[in-house]
Amino acid sequence: MPAHMRGEIVPLATCHGLEAEWLRLEAEADGSPFTTWPWIAAWLRNLPADVRPLVFRAHDDAGPAGLGLLVLAAERGASRVFGRHSLHLQQTADAELDEITVEYSGLLARRGAEQRAYAALFEALGAFRPGWRRLRIVATTHGGAILAALPRSMHAVSIEAQSSHYVDLGAVRAAGGDYVATLGASSRSSLRQTARAYARLGPIRCEVAAEAGTALQWLGGLEVLHTRYWRSRGKQGSFASPFFGRFHRDLVATGTQAGYTRITRVTAGDSLVGYLYNLCWRNRVYFYNCGLNYGLLHKGDRPGVAALHAAIEQAMGEGRDEFDFLAGTQDYKTRMATRSRRLHWIDVRKAGPLASCERLLAKLARRQQGTNLLENALVALD
Repeated sequence: MPAHMRGEIVPLATCHGLEAEWLRLEAEADGSPFTTWPWIAAWLRNLPADVRPLVFRAHDDAGPAGLGLLVLAAERGASRVFGRHSLHLQQTADAELDEITVEYSGLLARRGAEQRAYAALFEALGAFRPGWRRLRIVATTHGGAILAALPRSMHAVSIEAQSSHYVDLGAVRAAGGDYVATLGASSRSSLRQTARAYARLGPIRCEVAAEAGTALQWLGGLEVLHTRYWRSRGKQGSFASPFFGRFHRDLVATGTQAGYTRITRVTAGDSLVGYLYNLCWRNRVYFYNCGLNYGLLHKGDRPGVAALHAAIEQAMGEGRDEFDFLAGTQDYKTRMATRSRRLHWIDVRKAGPLASCERLLAKLARRQQGTNLLENALVALD
């Protein structure tokens, strides 16, 4: 095993050659579409000038071993009484900027060296100035590595946990290749009924935009349908955030040719069922967003189910390993998935009297509000 891993936290402006370093490590890491260079680069290009990320980088004798982008943000609300700042891994603590919703987050770390990379991060944080109150890592599967790497001077809690439901396409193929047959009886009946209803309009087709111009055009159509649906429910939808739209137009423009971003149009005959916005990484497809054409059918109007069913079957035919719905408990995710994994929102904090006082005050405040929110020990992660 290489010698001790050295970690540092430095301003982004001083990290010349970050792209090459990131791509080199990406090839040696498991990662996710949210920790790959296409996503990272688009994020950095579109952040406001007053948001200045810091770069955590770790090296050992074998080269780059860990990378992450941190944003130091002032606490808000009641936490301001402590006069502290929080560090956010690949987020900003600004609700509009974080609308892009990172999942499967965490350090980009060399495969097999995840625990050592987090240990190097915590060591670097021990010497980091100015003071920080917590490090927030959202929607991650790295709980085990984080727990194992924690020094005595820090503790961690999982403040939220959600399941990420997915279709194990490899297992479906091993079972004979009939996706619908692998689901429960109720889900099988529902999917077949929906497929028949839309097929009456004509053959169901699933087309993927092959070049950026078409992808951007379809993304525009997706935005129209997405916004129309959410406004009908009294909400604005994701594209109400200017940053969200700007970021994703950039990401689609730069990621389509390589197959990283995947805008899909689903039709039934001459009728548009909807658009799906997926991300692809390591032979997995991740369902990110959609714009659906509601009102096409008088009965059995379920364009989301029809479009996702078509996309799953297409991914099956392409030999993909998984179709991931990302975090959430929506009915369609639980009914259409064959498996799930847990994602955790984790706070890492310094140990000591002040941290203990904060936790006690937070606990008392939650009791007074009558909420059921609990801080779960990280050792309980599954």
